[in-house]
Amino acid sequence: MAIANLSSIVKYIVIQSHNKFQQITHDVSWLNVTLRNYSELYTVIRQMEFALLQMIYQTDELIEAIQSVLQGKLPLSLINPTTL
Repeated sequence: MAIANLSSIVKYIVIQSHNKFQQITHDVSWLNVTLRNYSELYTVIRQMEFALLQMIYQTDELIEAIQSVLQGKLPLSLINPTTL
């Protein structure tokens, strides 16, 4: 009787350990997918930020060139550095 009781206790512990292992495996897998998705999102956001900064820079250059033309001057960005 004691051996059967001990056997059922060991069986219960093994089943519980297996269930905990499956849950931990699921949680780790979910965390990996989530972190990868956040990493990809972070990369896309950084790329968009860089593209936006480039656009702002180019827009500023364009506005400066237009202002120079309106004042009747040649924009410095159009002059070859060796000419200066």
